[in-house]
Amino acid sequence: MRTRKSGPLLLCLVLTLSGCGLVGGGDRGPKPLTPMPREVPTGPEYATAEEVVAALVKGGFDCRTTLVNHYAYGSNATCEVQHRGTTVYNEIKVLDTARFSRDEVGDSIAVGRRAYRHTFVAAGNWFIWVRPGVYAHDMAAALPGSVVLDPIVEK
Repeated sequence: MRTRKSGPLLLCLVLTLSGCGLVGGGDRGPKPLTPMPREVPTGPEYATAEEVVAALVKGGFDCRTTLVNHYAYGSNATCEVQHRGTTVYNEIKVLDTARFSRDEVGDSIAVGRRAYRHTFVAAGNWFIWVRPGVYAHDMAAALPGSVVLDPIVEK
């Protein structure tokens, strides 16, 4: 025999399961990746974030490293440049090509450009979030083969 308490309990269960994808549509799988933008060249590739810092130094910027992390499938670093009276922060990410496809790198870039409106310098298997973004072209000039990717602002 049903009591009046079972109705709200059943409704709560259905709503919970529908939120998990178990009722009303099921699992649709992962969202498709946003491909790497066509204008991003396939090289140069770097093995570590420190190699990108070294390339910035070689390109004329005294990039002072403030953070370095190494992971099983890549590395990241932050370095600061004094440029035109401003501190420019470069957050560098290098992804291992044995683990990440070009489109997975592109998807990482797309999230930052779209959701956070970041300006990036990118090429190969790496990208740099440059802050303030107005200096991205100067950083890209120091890194031959790289391009600047402006934020994606959806209307």
